[in-house]
Amino acid sequence: MSHFGIFNWVHPLAADLHGHPLAGDAWLLCGVLFLIGAAWDLVVRFEPWGLRPPQSGSVWLIRFGWVLLTALLALQGLRRHELPIGTGAELLLSIGWGLAALALFLDLTFEHRLPSWAIGLAVAACLLSAGWLGLDPRPHAAQEKPLIGVHVGAAVLAYCVIGALVLNSAAYLLQDRALARRKFGGFYSLLPALVPMDRIGSQLLGAAIWLLGLSLVIGAADWAQRPPALVGLPKLAASLITWAWCVIILVRRRRGTLSGAAFAAAALGVAVPAAIAFWLSLPSR
Repeated sequence: MSHFGIFNWVHPLAADLHGHPLAGDAWLLCGVLFLIGAAWDLVVRFEPWGLRPPQSGSVWLIRFGWVLLTALLALQGLRRHELPIGTGAELLLSIGWGLAALALFLDLTFEHRLPSWAIGLAVAACLLSAGWLGLDPRPHAAQEKPLIGVHVGAAVLAYCVIGALVLNSAAYLLQDRALARRKFGGFYSLLPALVPMDRIGSQLLGAAIWLLGLSLVIGAADWAQRPPALVGLPKLAASLITWAWCVIILVRRRRGTLSGAAFAAAALGVAVPAAIAFWLSLPSR
């Protein structure tokens, strides 16, 4: 069977599956899986009523939820004839998918496991928010500029990495404060150790710089070709401020003038321009 034959067979099947009444329930099930994974992790750490379920259960629930979310996003993209990043709801779903994928990547590659309860709650919040906004099932015409898909995709991945960086920095500051006050139980037992969080924070910052830089280069080239030349300026400026902030932090980190809690606090501040840039990037259609 040729590649065109496979596409002609898969695309109608994806459209039929997406239009099936169970498709909406599948999104709901995916969100519930991440919520259960978060609750499982909390139960393991606090052991209420003497419960002690296997600790790996929450990780496997999040992994299975990520596989289901990947399949649902693929169906949405095939149905819409484009990458699933064309609406606000799809962007939220892609952000949630990226956060879960990043958590799995760090776990399998660097053996650094982000708290399952934080990842589960964050992804579930993205899914529920996307459900509140509503998904558009209508097909969309193909883009005239294919590189714009790369631009948006790189930006989405960059914001996923920045989101993980912000969570990691907040956890570092909380753990550092707890150790300074000699508090070791309760909520602080949910947080990882300081040394791996500090190392992963630097790696996340570098990845965010590369991804956001790629998106900025493509976006700036497209913006310069538009006749009005002012339409995308606020979004471009906010993204540039976010990227410059990350570069300054990384340079100071490499020079040894910013480390530990100071580095985590500076990285946490990236959330402000990144949130503004993400909000301005939400599509109007």
